[in-house]
Amino acid sequence: MICTEIRELIVDYIEGLLTEEQKFQFESHLKNCSLCKNEYQQINSINQRFKSEAQKIGVISIENQVLNQIICEQNKKLKQVERINRRLEIVRKIMKSRITKFTLAAVIVIAAGLGITLLNKSTSAAFANQVLAEAIKTVSAIDSIHIKAQMRTLPADNFSLIKLDFDFVPIELWKKVYPDGSVKWKIEKPGRLIVMDGNTTTLFIKPNFVSSFGPSSQIRGYDCDWFGKIADVKNLLESEYEYVTKNPKSESLLSHQTIEDRDKTILEIYIPAQGDYKNDYLKNSFLNDSDRTNIYYFDTETKNLEKFEIVVHSDQKDVLVFETIEINYAPEINDNIFIVELPANTVAFKEPQVLSDKYQNMKPKEMASAFFEACSNEDWDEFLKFWPMSAVDERLKTYLGGLDVISLGEPFQSGIYPGWFVPYEIKFKNGTTKKHNLAVRKDNSAGRYVFDGGL
Repeated sequence: MICTEIRELIVDYIEGLLTEEQKFQFESHLKNCSLCKNEYQQINSINQRFKSEAQKIGVISIENQVLNQIICEQNKKLKQVERINRRLEIVRKIMKSRITKFTLAAVIVIAAGLGITLLNKSTSAAFANQVLAEAIKTVSAIDSIHIKAQMRTLPADNFSLIKLDFDFVPIELWKKVYPDGSVKWKIEKPGRLIVMDGNTTTLFIKPNFVSSFGPSSQIRGYDCDWFGKIADVKNLLESEYEYVTKNPKSESLLSHQTIEDRDKTILEIYIPAQGDYKNDYLKNSFLNDSDRTNIYYFDTETKNLEKFEIVVHSDQKDVLVFETIEINYAPEINDNIFIVELPANTVAFKEPQVLSDKYQNMKPKEMASAFFEACSNEDWDEFLKFWPMSAVDERLKTYLGGLDVISLGEPFQSGIYPGWFVPYEIKFKNGTTKKHNLAVRKDNSAGRYVFDGGL
């Protein structure tokens, strides 16, 4: 018997309804399949708890709509009405049993005792550990990987930027480990790429902005660390393994599904947003600023990760913001993929320099005011003190030169961003206006506030 058939027989096995031949096949399968064994233990445990409560309360018939009501109320409380709670699928199996029928009171008592999740969270975390550990072993020896994916983001913007109403943008990821242990990798979307060619890590923002630092075997820098975990499946799984290990009360769901006649193990790990959102400006703007569920689809037999999704949970709805389209293990990757050709008019971002006390002591609003004043006066030497780069691109001069500041608001913070946001309204030379928030931060080698985004 295959896993799907075994799981359909779990309740009948518990109730002693299998033939001797079915019972033998069932027990033989459980001896060799830890996942099916764990699911059997889960269902049997819940079944025993139902029986225990039934003895206290009394047994009468209950319709399936009672369970539907509990699911609905749970999802309303979680503000995840559209989200499927696969934990309750196990309970449905018990409720459909020909023997196990309970009162509404019994179900409510058990549901309350389990925190309306109907499965012990630490047990789910343990299952997550097991699945991840097995998958990590599978990918440990892989020396190359190519992933095609799509994400709700902007083509040339930050690698971790998301918006729930954005269209999907394609993203490709490559990584190659050579026999001598050296590593090359690349992440690319239509207007932005980062590549490590073995010697230098280079960020290129089309058409001509560039930044670089030394070699890094780990995929990191320029807000691509999260993407790096995707390109390095072992690293990604280890990160989640560490998360569920250190957070035994974390929400993690384990289920099975037959897709194209193959059994899949589906692991869902819920991760809450990090940071302070008294001002929710950044909420659901970056992955770490969102309540989200990471969903892993493993081939149950090979243990390979075959698909990865991220669903962000807002107050209104759940939105798929990232999904892999294709994961290729050990493909042939031409070394030319790690070569980036830069245009002749490249403008390089630079580290800010320590300046006089006037600049070192500026607060966020003062820095924003001085920055806009430099734009207004078209004083590009002064401009470069706040946005350090090798030169000011002509497009920036045309865009920002001669602007007028209509207003500057009070700085605020949001989420985990280490800097500040300064609300502004400006009028461009062509007469158009813009309201937005200027991002400024000082966690740099010079220890002073510089421009970080928001134009």
